[in-house]
Amino acid sequence: MTLKIPLENSSFNLDVSGIAGFFGGEESFAAMSSVHLVRGRRWLGWYNSPGSYYVAKKYGVLAKSRVWDGLYPGVNVDPTTMLELDGKVGPRYVAAHSGTRMEKTGHLAYLLASHYSDLEVDQVIPGPSAKSEAHITIASLEEFKEFEGYPKLPADHLSPFDPIATVPIAFSVGASVMCAIFGDWYCFAMIILGVVCNGVSCFVIGSGVLKIKQPNPSPHSPPGDGVLFNAPGSRVILLKGSEKIISSITRGRFFLEYKSQSQYHDIGYSSVALTMQFLLQLFIVPQGQLFGQIMFLSSLGVSWIFNAYLASVDREDLQKRILMRVLLQKPTFRTVALPKWTSLVVFAAVYLQAKPEGTRGLLEQLIPNDTAVWRLVKSAVVEAVERNKDPSEVVAERNLDHLDNQERGLLEDMMKQASIGYNAGNDFKL
Repeated sequence: MTLKIPLENSSFNLDVSGIAGFFGGEESFAAMSSVHLVRGRRWLGWYNSPGSYYVAKKYGVLAKSRVWDGLYPGVNVDPTTMLELDGKVGPRYVAAHSGTRMEKTGHLAYLLASHYSDLEVDQVIPGPSAKSEAHITIASLEEFKEFEGYPKLPADHLSPFDPIATVPIAFSVGASVMCAIFGDWYCFAMIILGVVCNGVSCFVIGSGVLKIKQPNPSPHSPPGDGVLFNAPGSRVILLKGSEKIISSITRGRFFLEYKSQSQYHDIGYSSVALTMQFLLQLFIVPQGQLFGQIMFLSSLGVSWIFNAYLASVDREDLQKRILMRVLLQKPTFRTVALPKWTSLVVFAAVYLQAKPEGTRGLLEQLIPNDTAVWRLVKSAVVEAVERNKDPSEVVAERNLDHLDNQERGLLEDMMKQASIGYNAGNDFKL
């Protein structure tokens, strides 16, 4: 008994081939971009995904040769940067002991600053006003220890396998089986082609090994203690630890290692396969029956929903988890609120206990003001740290006849804040 094809006598033709290569392209690209952060994700791309042409154009620029550049023109970029595992600019960094000054740091510092930016305040240092305007997060970093498989990041710290990934696979296979049962071999072939092309592409892109690259400072380097900050008045992150661990934050990065680098021919071939998938679907899907076209479109719809689900995953959050658990091994930290920026800067200088030149450099970076009053404030703080004495007492020992009344008033206000920061820095225990 031969089964009758549903909707066989309908005169309506559902021409979906024209949208197959474009619809859902951004979601498909975003979904594939998480392939290195989710366990088993590279093996779970076997479904008929929409947006094949868009994905091919995005990944095609990774391959490097005259042929690939002709097929997929554009600036050749690194896979790590394209997949947003590197490339973000971190905040400024000022070291308290080594004299290091960095106007911008790297991707790991960006992740760390983002992780600490919205933490709740653990301690409030009271001041003249009820409102605390400056916040500093103090993080104590353990000495770096090589983890198993170093420098390859261990898979057990990636996002766990998500069983929802089996839904689009099952639906695409089911849709192709339904097309075969009713003899629509055109739509059957195009669904299977989409499954194979997307699966191979996901496997190829996911074949890169996620590793961490770190500088290797001298074992005799001074401690790397210092502060990360974007601008005066912003949230400050005070880091205490060895030069090795802190330089890993400021100058280290994630990177993907492919067997095919630096030409990435395998990525180029998979991009060609996705392009051919789009072209074949453009011509062949209209030859199928209406029922088969509905099955084809349904498989794209389910896959698009799954890709949108994957695209909603916060990839930065997954990277932060890897950074905090693997590289930094769950550091101890506390966030302190201080009345003003001046009290915060003095708190940091006192807590770091740098040599006079280090304290001076820290103050110059955090308080760039260059007036008579501010020069006096900064020199008093440097001397106070050196002598272990309250900055207000240091200023009281100096001749202030060269200051007018307005400057004396400003100096008095600043020294009140300096005293608050000095006492808080001396008393603080992490």
